[in-house]
Amino acid sequence: MTLDSAMYKELSDFITWQKLVSVVVLVVVGTPLVRFARNVIHTFYSPLRVIPGPENPHFLFGHMAAIQATNGGLWHEQTAQKYGHVVKYKSFFWTDRLFTTDPKAMNYILNNNQIYQKPDQSRWLLKSILGEGLLFVEGAVHKRQRRVLNPPFGISNIREMTSTFVAKSGELRDALMARLTSEADANNRVRVDMLSYLSRTTLDIIGLTGFNYSFNALSNEEDGLAKSFQAIFQTTGGFPVAQIFKAQFPILRPILRFDYMTKSTEDVEKRMKEIGYRLIAEKKEEMRQQSSEGSPLDGTKSNDLLSLMILSSLNEKEDSGKTLSDEEVLHQIPTFLLAGHETTSTSTTWTILSLAEHPEIQKKLRSELLMLDTESPSMEDLNSLPYLDAVVRESLRYHSVVSGTLRVASQDDVIPLEKPFTDKSGNLRDCIPISKGDTIFIPIRWFNRTTSIWGEDAKSFNPDRWKAVPKDTYAIPGVWGNQLTFLGGPRACIGYRFALVEMKALLFFLVRNFEFELAVPAEDITRRPGVVTRPAVKSELSKGNQLPMFIRAASRDV
Repeated sequence: MTLDSAMYKELSDFITWQKLVSVVVLVVVGTPLVRFARNVIHTFYSPLRVIPGPENPHFLFGHMAAIQATNGGLWHEQTAQKYGHVVKYKSFFWTDRLFTTDPKAMNYILNNNQIYQKPDQSRWLLKSILGEGLLFVEGAVHKRQRRVLNPPFGISNIREMTSTFVAKSGELRDALMARLTSEADANNRVRVDMLSYLSRTTLDIIGLTGFNYSFNALSNEEDGLAKSFQAIFQTTGGFPVAQIFKAQFPILRPILRFDYMTKSTEDVEKRMKEIGYRLIAEKKEEMRQQSSEGSPLDGTKSNDLLSLMILSSLNEKEDSGKTLSDEEVLHQIPTFLLAGHETTSTSTTWTILSLAEHPEIQKKLRSELLMLDTESPSMEDLNSLPYLDAVVRESLRYHSVVSGTLRVASQDDVIPLEKPFTDKSGNLRDCIPISKGDTIFIPIRWFNRTTSIWGEDAKSFNPDRWKAVPKDTYAIPGVWGNQLTFLGGPRACIGYRFALVEMKALLFFLVRNFEFELAVPAEDITRRPGVVTRPAVKSELSKGNQLPMFIRAASRDV
């Protein structure tokens, strides 16, 4: 080959690579620009254009920075007060978002889940953390999975699981008592992070009740899986920019892979698959041996959720629409592990905070708990305590660890209203026209805390309100407790009964045995929105989410 031909080939290869790089850059940069332009154009034709709302403060982030800065729920409440019960505001990249506080409209949206589904962006985020489980799937697949999974969450199974709730809650009591014995200060108290203790306890509980698997996270603070979960749920207070861009623009997902959140979720996903495949194999082998011994496959050996899921599928014909494949069962494992332990631990943590802020409520609850003469309460025992029930209801209402969720219209539709609204032109409208692709915000925290429904003391923690709840609360379309905490309709939380009994068991052992006092000033505690809203200390934000409390042994005198 001559020198000239060699130079020509080298130049040709360079131009080819240059073209390839140019095309890649054009696609990567151009796709988001096209999407952004499409969002802008859509706003001029969408029926939402007639709905009143605040001016767009930022062409990329819309009102999301303001929403993030107000600790979840407050911005929506202030906006509803100013613009009424049907409002439009801007989300990321010029996307319109409908926000309505009309109970009839909310009931319609939640109960028509074939039309109003999770947005693709939300589903991608869920998939990256939880896999393609019950929270991810939509339509007929969701209906089939829900049908299979409903029985394991029935009352009879939760009754059996209560002994595990109680045993692990007892272990938590013992761990805290050991800290008191060895580390108490001159005031007979010790400082502990209740968020960490409760998160590890509920991980142990879901491990055993869900899969008959012992994580032992409570006794092992350095447990790898618990640390991985902690990384996922850790909230920084700012925008996870890489995640936002990847959620909005799928083409960026294989490129932006080196941020902290992606590494954390990939680590958890890998661990979950390893654990999941092993658990399914062990369960099937256990059932095979049980069958070979002539024993009926009736779940009498193991009543954990995984065994019941597999058993339910084995007892049905494959084409019955009542079975789950091994892959579908695998995807339920991270869903139940993450969603099943983090929401309960965080809700219980916020309850402990409110009890510390209201010593008279804490004392009244302790008196009731001590009246129950047992250290091993049954589900019926826990549910027989009216003030414990009121405290749990009030905490779930007042704190609302998930402040809201989203739905997107899969087709053009018209949403009915209980009360008409006035559009931008001054016309009175008794319904909301929706076009395919329009996004709707479900304001959980607003429905749970608004004075228009709950009265003037809505922003106060008051368990006594449950003696006679306001009439207007019955219009809230929630599956439980005159509130929207567990949502409503076909996609209501499948495990809400599980969570309620677990939460009561934890509080039973904690409040009976310890007095709780904040270790920092109350005004130093802040809400950090993320997958769930967790507490943090303003003066110690570098330490991440935490709830530092002083605990001391409680008097057993009633």
